[in-house]
Amino acid sequence: MNNLSVQPNVCGPFMASLLRPVALALCAAGVMLFSVPSFSATTENPAQVTNGTAKKTKRATLTPIAAKKTVKKASAKKTSVRKGRAVRTKAKRRVVSRGPSQAALAGLHKTVDWLSLGSSVAYAVDQDTGEELYEKNADVSLPIASITKLMTALVIAESDLPMNQKLRVTREDYVRSRASSKLRSGMVLTRKALLQMALMSSDNRAAHVLARTYPGGKKAFVAKMNEKAREIGMEDAFFADPTGLDNRNRATARDIGRLASAVHRYEELSELSTAPVARVRAGKRTLTMKTTNRLIGDPDWEIGVQKTGFTTAAGRCMVVQTEAAGRRIVFVVLDSPNNNQRALDMKTMKSYVEAESRFSNGFGHVMPYAIF
Repeated sequence: MNNLSVQPNVCGPFMASLLRPVALALCAAGVMLFSVPSFSATTENPAQVTNGTAKKTKRATLTPIAAKKTVKKASAKKTSVRKGRAVRTKAKRRVVSRGPSQAALAGLHKTVDWLSLGSSVAYAVDQDTGEELYEKNADVSLPIASITKLMTALVIAESDLPMNQKLRVTREDYVRSRASSKLRSGMVLTRKALLQMALMSSDNRAAHVLARTYPGGKKAFVAKMNEKAREIGMEDAFFADPTGLDNRNRATARDIGRLASAVHRYEELSELSTAPVARVRAGKRTLTMKTTNRLIGDPDWEIGVQKTGFTTAAGRCMVVQTEAAGRRIVFVVLDSPNNNQRALDMKTMKSYVEAESRFSNGFGHVMPYAIF
């Protein structure tokens, strides 16, 4: 576990050791004052994608910079007899228990950390300097669920493929998933529309269409994902599919921090991932999407890139690039027990970073008058 260090000064470690518990206590008290609200999207993303009429967008270019889960399972339909006729009725859905996450199986949920986070893995890093501000099991490679789609988006952004090209959904894109999708076979959407659906509403079929229509097909696309991972320094990452449904897709929290930083270099990807609500054209139909991240719309969060994820093996996951204490920070949580805890852990880490910054700055002003 990394401790956020106070900048060295003439007072030495003695005063720092006395004042740090005070700062952490204040931070913890501040965290307890807020609760996690449920955010609903009330604004519409002005950047709509229309079929055939969308303006041609500029191609992005990288600019170098210095617990227990449950699932509703449908049981067989029941048949009742009414006035001599057989009438089919829907049976009640039965709630069954899901297995534990891989992090839980490894015992990571028992890890005790300063902030008493509910997530098995947590990480905060300064995007510009690489300074690690908080960590909890950040070096363990685990399934990352739909956070995978950030790499899917990054490969598309660097492919130089036209964003306004129309792509057709086929039955091949019907990947096995408990998550619903608004895409149906035969629908035609632009690459940009599919990219937005994959990022903000985590649509698995949209991600699969993007990979299937890549030059060389899905196999070449996945190979490019792994090549890009090595290029940006994701040392313990591996990708087997573009959606995140394959539990072989793995990375550490540190790897995810590098991925979010790379995606943030693309202004268009930033806009597509952070819209609270958007409408896209699919032929004659208009599809309405909402974000999967409840922090979107929170006035305390100025989010540049985000992605959520969930599978039984991964638990609830989230990565957010935002500003805190005047710095660009990437926050990561993996294997949260539920959506509320996932958001709460993000807020707790952000409050901690801000409190540490205030403590360090205030302590620095006192230093010239040290008693030495």
